[in-house]
Amino acid sequence: MALLGLGSAITEFICDVLYAGTLGRALGRLQRRVFAAVLRRDVASLQGTGTGAVTARVTGDVEATHAAVSEALSLLLWYLARGAFLLATMAWLSPRLAFVTLLSLPVLLLLPRAVGKVQQGLSRQVQEALAGATEVAVETFQAMATVRSFAHEAGATERYHQRLRRVYRLEGKDAATYAATLWASGFSALGLKLGLLCYGGQLVAAGTITTGDLVTFLIYQMQFTEAVEVLLRYYPNMTKAVGSSEKIFEFLDQEEQVTPAGTLAPDVLQGHLQLEDVWFSYPGHQEPVLKGLSLELRPGEVLAVVAPPGAGKSTLVSLVLCLRPPGAGRVLLDGHPLPAYQHPFLRCQVAAVPQEPVLFSRSLHANIAYGPGGWSRAQVTVAARRAGAHAFITRLPQGYDTEVGELGGQLSGGQRQGVAIARALVRNPRVLILDEPTSALDAESQLQVEQEIFGASRAGHAAGWRTGGDKRDTGKEGEGQQELAMGTPRDSDIMS
Repeated sequence: MALLGLGSAITEFICDVLYAGTLGRALGRLQRRVFAAVLRRDVASLQGTGTGAVTARVTGDVEATHAAVSEALSLLLWYLARGAFLLATMAWLSPRLAFVTLLSLPVLLLLPRAVGKVQQGLSRQVQEALAGATEVAVETFQAMATVRSFAHEAGATERYHQRLRRVYRLEGKDAATYAATLWASGFSALGLKLGLLCYGGQLVAAGTITTGDLVTFLIYQMQFTEAVEVLLRYYPNMTKAVGSSEKIFEFLDQEEQVTPAGTLAPDVLQGHLQLEDVWFSYPGHQEPVLKGLSLELRPGEVLAVVAPPGAGKSTLVSLVLCLRPPGAGRVLLDGHPLPAYQHPFLRCQVAAVPQEPVLFSRSLHANIAYGPGGWSRAQVTVAARRAGAHAFITRLPQGYDTEVGELGGQLSGGQRQGVAIARALVRNPRVLILDEPTSALDAESQLQVEQEIFGASRAGHAAGWRTGGDKRDTGKEGEGQQELAMGTPRDSDIMS
């Protein structure tokens, strides 16, 4: 008996370890898949979803599913098997009493199931409300300087509290339905016990079963009822997991609708960029931002786009980077539509430097070498020299290994722009897009960067390279305008 108990304990331990390990790996793969799905979705879809909702899908919903499944699934499986065994034993002892027990199961199961559906819907609403609260928090933290500068801490806090109050209300309803489920199951089980005791007494009096069989049956029935109660107790937790997982799989199903990646990756790319009758409008806006735009850039040419704010310069950048599809028309690179190229290949051939560059919380070397290229320290250093960033990097105590902090917060605006320019140049792109990238640099640094990228003959003459504040290159009609430059470097302009 002692050996049997020891063997049972060891077996249970091994099963628990295997169960926990398998579940952890499965849910870990799910979280990685959701994160990868986010990165594969198009920019327009992500902006429509919202940062908070995406964060909730990647972290909150997966964690809620993990918590519910890890706690409830093993108990549900165990008590389901135990309940089936007890029911078979009860049927062997007294088929009549077992039949009465089975007749009561619809009452024990259907009522909690109906309440569970209500709770499942509430769980979905709770997850959506949490996503809204997360979105407010992320938005506020990202714009902390703006919140402080306008002394709007109280307003931001109140807005977050409003979202939380909705979460609390929904969680209160969720708790009430959970309590109603437990009350209904407990009351039904008590009624079943009283009914079996009365009917069993009649069977004993009639001599159909013995008193010992009745006592044994009632003991098994109590254990069976306990198993059913455990199933009913943890069933709502599983419905919560289902509610959370539905949001996850809806997200994954949307990801599957993304246009398949292209296959082109030619050994030689000229960098001949064409836009043919391109139209584009944002969802929910009837007025197109771009109306029949056509332009052509041959290798070695530089195009300056000068337009007031809101005229579509950033939209044009998104189209050339293949971040958004045009509503009509085509964007061609060497005669092929941009989506026809392999994603990593296209990102190395078409690079952009935004006006407000985003850096990642890692070293300067890792930020400049960001991407699938695997660029060496020598290549990173050459790119930093061309971008005018090498000087300030070498003055730092750890040089290229210096951590830049979250979103590059440890660097100044001009330093971030220099790193962003180097990050674009290290790729040797065939198409380079510059959206006022030197707006935070002084005039001397601007001229140095111009000479490095465009050459001495072009420095100061590429109007699109100037910032909106430099009216000398834009003339009278350029006042109040913002500028964008796109170039397709010649072979002599590309770094070796």
